[in-house]
Amino acid sequence: MTRKYRVAAGLLSVCACAGAQAADYSPSNFLLGDWNGERTRLHEQGVDFQLTYVNELAYNTQGGDEHKGTYSDQLMIDTNFDLQKLVGWQGASFRMTFTNRNGENLTAEARTNTLLAAQEIYGYGSVTRLVQFYYQQALLDDRLVVKLGRLPMSGDVFPFSCKFQNLTFCGTVPGYITPNWFTWPVSQWGAAAAARLTDEVSVNTALYQVNPRFTENSQGLNFGSPSGTTGYLAVGELTWTPTVNGLPGSYRVGIWRNTGDFSDVYEDVNGRPIGLTGNAPVQHDEASGYYALVEQRVYQDPGNSARGINLFANFIQSDRDVSNVERVWHVGTFISGPFAARPQDEIGLAIGRLEVNGKSAKRVRQQNGYTQPAGDTEYPMELYYGVSVTPALTLRPNLQYVVNPGGMSGDKSVVVFGLKTEVSF
Repeated sequence: MTRKYRVAAGLLSVCACAGAQAADYSPSNFLLGDWNGERTRLHEQGVDFQLTYVNELAYNTQGGDEHKGTYSDQLMIDTNFDLQKLVGWQGASFRMTFTNRNGENLTAEARTNTLLAAQEIYGYGSVTRLVQFYYQQALLDDRLVVKLGRLPMSGDVFPFSCKFQNLTFCGTVPGYITPNWFTWPVSQWGAAAAARLTDEVSVNTALYQVNPRFTENSQGLNFGSPSGTTGYLAVGELTWTPTVNGLPGSYRVGIWRNTGDFSDVYEDVNGRPIGLTGNAPVQHDEASGYYALVEQRVYQDPGNSARGINLFANFIQSDRDVSNVERVWHVGTFISGPFAARPQDEIGLAIGRLEVNGKSAKRVRQQNGYTQPAGDTEYPMELYYGVSVTPALTLRPNLQYVVNPGGMSGDKSVVVFGLKTEVSF
């Protein structure tokens, strides 16, 4: 895996918003309204349509090689068909999603050397892609939900929000540090199942095809499958959603196994250090890892349920043989309705720790003859204020501060000012 460029790709930025469109339907959620009643009529018949635009501006003011600004954006078309309403198939639905991305990557343009990107929406090329194309079936009184079709390797597992602009704190983070885990908007053939065992305990599983060719721009609208499949990615996740002191929480642990092709970060084909021999790396046919997510509401305004405080903490351990970034930690908070007069606004604060794999660092030191340091630990942070202009328009100005960019303790900290805009039409 090449450092920040490949880990910067693959996002979930608007997936959660799109997934909620049918369940939380209201014409006021869309900038273009009800289309003179046509949108509500389609919804009642089982057809939901959403056009979402996300734009991220970022300006590097300190650190890196240049002080400059960039933009990146994504236009998403999402459709959901309730087959129970349309043709009478109990608990069945079909979903199809396309995205188009454009723009620049500040991390590359300003050469900030950070391990993950300052604009989470950037990645996998300026191209139109098929993101979702799947059939969903609810069974056993909705206690089991199964998906089959084209799926991104995100959303069904590690369901962290994507309100932050820095990629470190957005969506399916294991995919950003693990080779051959291709997240949104790249999709591959797969299946996912969510089983509710009790009111508080559920199990989520997913099995995805691994085919690096799907990342190519030429495969953006390929509904089939090109040659090049190298294996599968299997993920299992256990979820506990208790109520603590009357407040909801979510506690998840997950494991994964990937059988794609992987290059060792340290050893060559003869078992010797790559940094000393310069030989090709030894190849592995699998990689694995695990993660944990915790989110707990700790305060609820008794007079307004929209106002409250949630704390979160996440941990990811990737495979040391194949991952340049070995371990990720997050802690932070979401403060919804920080002011009584602005109950729909939100403040988000996150602090992270990204640990460079010691094997990768040792290889780098060997390659430069121990004359220069190698990366160790990077500390990214982000603070945003989300302004809910309307239910259809949200602005999130943000400040990003990265200590030890690239894990290099001698490098100047990076300071980025950003603005994330989300519009639903």
